[in-house]
Amino acid sequence: MSVRELREDVQRELDRFLWDQWGQMGLLVASGRRDRWAADPEALLLLSLEIGREDPRLFEEVLDWMLVNERLLSTQRLRNLCRDDADRALAGAAIAWLREWRRKGRMPEPQQPPVGDLVEPLFLGDRVPVDRLDPAFLEFGLFKAWRQPERRSAQPDLVAPINLALRLRSLLGVGARAEVVRVLLTADAPRMSVQALAASTGYAKRNVQEAAAALRAAGVACSSTIGNEQRFELPQQRWLALLGLSQAPQHVDWPQLFHALRVLVRWLRQHDREGLSDYLLASQARQVLEAVAEDLRFAGVPVELGGPDGAEYWPHFANVIRNLLRLG
Repeated sequence: MSVRELREDVQRELDRFLWDQWGQMGLLVASGRRDRWAADPEALLLLSLEIGREDPRLFEEVLDWMLVNERLLSTQRLRNLCRDDADRALAGAAIAWLREWRRKGRMPEPQQPPVGDLVEPLFLGDRVPVDRLDPAFLEFGLFKAWRQPERRSAQPDLVAPINLALRLRSLLGVGARAEVVRVLLTADAPRMSVQALAASTGYAKRNVQEAAAALRAAGVACSSTIGNEQRFELPQQRWLALLGLSQAPQHVDWPQLFHALRVLVRWLRQHDREGLSDYLLASQARQVLEAVAEDLRFAGVPVELGGPDGAEYWPHFANVIRNLLRLG
């Protein structure tokens, strides 16, 4: 399998997965899936913005969803989950776009493209537009044609398991408390430390500590101390009864899993047209897999870093990526 073939497979499978996820969360698209896991809205947004660079329709519809459902979205958490400059540019542009369009009675004016090479097309493979550029994306060095949102997205079905995070935000507000409850309610662990909660929720340890302590003070969470470490848990049956659920949705550490996928997608795009030798390609593939292995393991995805030596590592790498895509 060539780099291009693997890149196209990854793009196609992730594109299909994302449409199915958003279709269960209010996007105007039919989805036959009814997933039992709890989605992570901001982590899903970050991956969608990256994959949407090769699917403009997905990108535009996700922006539309952000505008319609802004009250359930945490732009601060979206920033928190950014791990590199590419993440920050996409998230920053989307947040700036949202800020402009939320202003009642004021619509951002399209702009002429600037002179210089400090900008790049948002949608890969497209020719750079010559007029009517979106100023929010231009601010972050990205060419995107100006387009008025249609506000076609619906509010999510908050009873669906996949929308547990959004339901808890409606109940507890958009912030660390809702995320702490989501993780404690769904994670396959009786108790969790503040450090583990911070990694899974995308909030700083101080915010997580304050949120968990407030829940404990309200009598809806418990804590215990093991050594010097404080751990928190929820009375799960009481929470399930409150939410009218027979069982908790499945927990997935989406921030770590989706970050690994973004890194792999960008690496495949970068190497799609490079004429590397089989040996050098395999060597670099080993390096990129090693770079994301910790995130994948945190998300519960087993990663075999050994594999064959030399050029024979490339088929092993391609097989690891194909198996990763089957998780969705």
